[in-house]
Amino acid sequence: EKGRGYAPAENDDADQFHAIGQIDPGTGASRLGAEAPSFTQVFRDKIVELAEHDPRIVGITAAMLAPSGLDAFAMQMPERVYDVGIAEQHAITTAAGMAYGGLHPVVAVYATFLNRAFDQVLMDVALHRAGVTLVLDRAGITGPDGASHNGVWDLAALQLVPGMRIAAPRDAATLRKALEEAVVIDDAPTAIRFPKGAVGQEIPTVRSTGDGVDVLRDMPGERADILLVAVGPMARIALDAAVELESRGVSCTVIDPRWVIPVPDSVVQLAAQHRWVVSIEDGIRVGGVGTRIRQALREADLSVGVTELGVGEGFLPHASRAELLELSGLTAERIIEASLAALETQSS
Repeated sequence: EKGRGYAPAENDDADQFHAIGQIDPGTGASRLGAEAPSFTQVFRDKIVELAEHDPRIVGITAAMLAPSGLDAFAMQMPERVYDVGIAEQHAITTAAGMAYGGLHPVVAVYATFLNRAFDQVLMDVALHRAGVTLVLDRAGITGPDGASHNGVWDLAALQLVPGMRIAAPRDAATLRKALEEAVVIDDAPTAIRFPKGAVGQEIPTVRSTGDGVDVLRDMPGERADILLVAVGPMARIALDAAVELESRGVSCTVIDPRWVIPVPDSVVQLAAQHRWVVSIEDGIRVGGVGTRIRQALREADLSVGVTELGVGEGFLPHASRAELLELSGLTAERIIEASLAALETQSS
């Protein structure tokens, strides 16, 4: 066990101070004050609510019961939650077997650790069209947890899996909705990814398309300049960028597909109404959502240009989430620069 020899850690039932941030060494109390509600807490509450109404739902994790948000479920319905230890491959194969038997397993792990179980997702779950939901905490850039914990590979890796549907909620409301939708899909795997940290205020929808794409900022008219496609929590910086771009005379539409893989048809339809598309995702650019959008536009025989913003190749250094987002160019300023450069290139 972690924490031996330090009383505050020994008494921390959640994870023995496995990831504590700044503390007072004498008391073990956090120096950061009260934490804002997190994506993990939203998941923790919602999965219990869903399980109370659907006896088919079971929870599985791999030695991260509390950090992944399954602890409340385990306390209230211990016979329906399984911690298999540090064995992600076993967790996925177990989930597949449960799905074959008529249950709906929800596997909650850190996004970066699912890399270990890609073969099981592909061959045990997807090949047999098993209804398993993967809940990927710490997806995208996590920051001070270090290079190994940045969950930036899941979007690129999981979109290779036939039949896989991937949701990237931007706030608490869209996380709850994604969970509601995922646990009733019993003929294919689903994944829901969200970052570490505060969930933030809810971002309202201006309108939604028939296939579930949320339009967050709309530009009236037949043809606008820039379509910003924001993946999950990137919606906030996309909206900030849109405000500044419009102040410079650039018309923008901001959308959040919610279910980002496969690319919804309405994303292609909206792209056709714009001069350029800029995708923003907190995963690697190579093989990411932007790449998939570019492919969808090409298959639709559309000549709309695409700029893909995301994490570059290589491992990220140890830094805060904000610092790593800036390093990766995932800021409103970089979106503005990329949009203006794209329009200038098109005009020249």
